[in-house]
Amino acid sequence: MSDSPHLLWLQKADEDLVVSRLVFQEGHLSHTCFLAQQSIEKALKGYLIANESQYPRTHKLVDLLTVCISLEPAFSAFLPNCISVDQYYIPTRYPDAIPGGLPSGTPSKMQAEKAVASAEDVLRFVWDHLSP
Repeated sequence: MSDSPHLLWLQKADEDLVVSRLVFQEGHLSHTCFLAQQSIEKALKGYLIANESQYPRTHKLVDLLTVCISLEPAFSAFLPNCISVDQYYIPTRYPDAIPGGLPSGTPSKMQAEKAVASAEDVLRFVWDHLSP
């Protein structure tokens, strides 16, 4: 793969998605959701870098998505999923995370499947919308 900065970000997004799928198969749902969040975060940052835009120094998907929407309004289709997946950044990793971070405690199998599907959709969209 090229050493272009945006491609390095997208490669990491791809890797996180692959590992997210693997840990899902093993039943590690918290890690599945966290890695799906990471995949989306890195995909959005890769898109912004590819479009010569500064990305906010944040892990919040909604903040990153807002900047992407300013460049490509079609990104707005991912807002509901990014809001959902955003909740997995901290609570999936720490047992004493922010109170109320995940109402049900740990993600369900359905939530994990949705998080992975969201990451797949965002990553596919980013790859499809990069300039050749």
